[in-house]
Amino acid sequence: MKIFQLFILLFILFSCKKENVYYYSNDKQIKDSTVIRFVDEELEKLSIDIKEKNLKIHTTLDSTSYKTNLDSIRNKIFEKALTQNLKPEDKQAFDDWFREKVIVVDNETGQVLNYYSSFKSKKYDRKDISMGMLRKIIRIGSALYENPDSEIPENYLFNHSSGIGKELEISKEEAQFLSKFNIKNLDTKGYFYNYISFLEAIKIFQTYNSGLLKEPFVIKKVLNKDKIVYSQKELSQKIFTQNSLDKIQKNLKHYKENSFGAFENQLKNTENLFFFGYNDMDYFMIINDGKYTYLIYNFSAVITDLEKKKIKKIPHIWMKKAGISYYNAIRK
Repeated sequence: MKIFQLFILLFILFSCKKENVYYYSNDKQIKDSTVIRFVDEELEKLSIDIKEKNLKIHTTLDSTSYKTNLDSIRNKIFEKALTQNLKPEDKQAFDDWFREKVIVVDNETGQVLNYYSSFKSKKYDRKDISMGMLRKIIRIGSALYENPDSEIPENYLFNHSSGIGKELEISKEEAQFLSKFNIKNLDTKGYFYNYISFLEAIKIFQTYNSGLLKEPFVIKKVLNKDKIVYSQKELSQKIFTQNSLDKIQKNLKHYKENSFGAFENQLKNTENLFFFGYNDMDYFMIINDGKYTYLIYNFSAVITDLEKKKIKKIPHIWMKKAGISYYNAIRK
């Protein structure tokens, strides 16, 4: 009898255990652990204690699942990898190793509409980007912010640089420009010593498309016992003059048309895009189609030998096409 009573007591205690509840924009409850982890990270940035365990968190995220499309793309990449010494029985290893992440942000409101991640483990999750591969984009913005009359060569983004010496240093003017995006405490001795979040990278790219700085946001409001403890306020700040914006768009247009002309037929109705990678393992794509900005990340390696844990890079051409496939699958 005592055992039964104890069981009932434990059941009641467990049933009454407080938990935070997360909602999509249509008030459907969020169950995906990777999405909840992403939301928790944004809550922490807002100094909201997620240990409260009595919160109702309303987000901007769409409840629509794109997982079927994303999985079909992964399968196509694996099929291609079969020609590169992978075997059909290596499919599980491929799924465990190959990782991607997709974030979609509304250009007008700054709302993060979609988030997808295949990083099931927080330990291996990737959520930041080296500023090294973004330094040219940052320098264009810094120059035109300081002086809208600055002349920027049309092929500046397209030309490859040596990546040595002072070319990697962050100038005082560039650091001041980045502070406008709330990116501070930089190690000025080199861009590759600094990292920014995915949302910060999107924020910079969106500003280059509109001239207005808007903070991408995920948290719409937070309630504690039905009392609002946080509510998002949409703010914007003008960063670039129209003259500066025209020069930036001219550079991005030249970059797109000359660097990736082979993909023009696969990227219809897009205003601009930017491909960049780090250490030949991480591959990023940022695309703006006027209405939305998409950040697509792939970890471009797969296991080729399960016992020896050898890996082989997926060729960049595959990563580009995979990124375009992701874009085509999830675009609104």
